[in-house]
Amino acid sequence: MAIGRISTNQYFKLSTDRMSKQQTDLVNIQGQLATGQRVLKPSDDPLAMSVALGAKAGVKTIDSYQSNITYINNQLGQMDVALQSGSDIMVSIKEAFMQAGNAALSAADREIIAQDIEGRMEELRGIANRTDANGYYMFSGTFQDQEPFQAPGGAVTGTFLETTTAAAAEAVTGREIQVASGRFVNLNITGQDAFVDPETNEDAFAVLREAVALLRTPGFPNGQEGATPQDTFLKAFNAKGAQLDNVFDQVQISRTKVGVRLREVETLQQINQAAQLELERVAGEAVGLDYAKAISELSQGQLQLQAAQQSFASTSKLTLFNFIS
Repeated sequence: MAIGRISTNQYFKLSTDRMSKQQTDLVNIQGQLATGQRVLKPSDDPLAMSVALGAKAGVKTIDSYQSNITYINNQLGQMDVALQSGSDIMVSIKEAFMQAGNAALSAADREIIAQDIEGRMEELRGIANRTDANGYYMFSGTFQDQEPFQAPGGAVTGTFLETTTAAAAEAVTGREIQVASGRFVNLNITGQDAFVDPETNEDAFAVLREAVALLRTPGFPNGQEGATPQDTFLKAFNAKGAQLDNVFDQVQISRTKVGVRLREVETLQQINQAAQLELERVAGEAVGLDYAKAISELSQGQLQLQAAQQSFASTSKLTLFNFIS
């Protein structure tokens, strides 16, 4: 029977190859401990790496949704503040209308009220034309760079987006922003929604301009047959007050829409956070490291390498002459 023999060169090669592999394994374990990951490159475990990469991609997608939600929260918050301010101004204008209905006022008294209404109208216009942090008009819908309500004069009518009510409704189709998988939030609360009387299609500023014009009309009610000044003034400003009430109601409806959307995105934000945590868990489990196991393998590997090195060092010194002497 033939007895296989290993030459000195073969022995050295086998020993060094074995120790080299042990050292490589130890380096890999040390890398795993340093990164906290069991899989350092796709070839280590292709399936696990694929799962982890998919989960991490999902986390990044949700990050973008969360950024959108932050933006929407800021926009809606600013809209709510603006609409609240608009409500307060309209309440004070309605009080002025009640004073204006008094036929006993002198022309000078009416001029004071007219100037007061004009001042408050410009305050309200400033609110309707408010811009966000990026300089875009908040109540212009998809026409963010166009002032919603310009002051009339020359060729400017002062209507919403300088167009007819029907055209404005068609033009402002809605600004939808994605906040979750398959979920979008419409950010549009436009000047058409908030500052236009739906019954007459007149915006608040047209109503106020007409009210000021009445106050400055000499001799109103201009001798209308059968009408006393008291009856006519009351009728005129009650009518203007009713229109302003309609606009006020639109502002409140708009604020309600803002509140509903704020609650919606708050809920979606929490759902997104939970989904992110789950995806991070999946990614961690796919390529994550069992520290106790890795430390045990590192200690065992170090001992094995040390034993192999000592054995090799001892054996490599042996020659046939050691046994002959």
